[in-house]
Amino acid sequence: MLARTLLALTLASCGASGHGRRPDGPPPEYPGALAAPATLVSPAGLGDAFALEQRVRTEYPEGTQEFRAVLQRTADRMVLVGFGPHGGRGFALTHEGDAVELESHLPEPLPFPAEFMLHDVQRVWFRGLAGPLPDGEHREARDGEEIVERWEGGRLLERTFRRLDDRPPGVLRARYEGGLGGDAPPQTVVWENAWFGYRLILTTLSHRRLDAE
Repeated sequence: MLARTLLALTLASCGASGHGRRPDGPPPEYPGALAAPATLVSPAGLGDAFALEQRVRTEYPEGTQEFRAVLQRTADRMVLVGFGPHGGRGFALTHEGDAVELESHLPEPLPFPAEFMLHDVQRVWFRGLAGPLPDGEHREARDGEEIVERWEGGRLLERTFRRLDDRPPGVLRARYEGGLGGDAPPQTVVWENAWFGYRLILTTLSHRRLDAE
């Protein structure tokens, strides 16, 4: 059960719900991630140091899973750790400069490059337009994608990504309960991936700023 939960966690984090893909098969293409690390922002450029703990619920055609995850940035390093239902660590993904390192305790290798997880993390939290922006909808083309954001009262309410070549069709969408902005993250973020047919509901359990190193 632990291994199944953690595999579901990593599949959902990377943007592939599985759909029967064998772990030893060819890695799926993930539009926007193929140019890595060029489109990944170095952790040193992602603002203040922080630690964010969340409860994550994944919803996909095969069912649902829940797990706990911790995202932490210190100096020029970002670390994403995924935990199983009984607190065991399933994996730790470290991004430092252009280097990505995965420490995995899963019984099978990942069916995709570990960088895929970082692309979704950056899309949700960092890869947006330079704000705050006036109320209304704002858009920008970047790295083969169109980014559209909706702002109200100085806070980001929604961010979507669409491939300019429409391959695959549909959008990636982040919705921020109460808006993103200020010192604390939203209580709930919903991340919908129409490219691969899954949804994440991210609930903030704790957040704190860390002293700069």
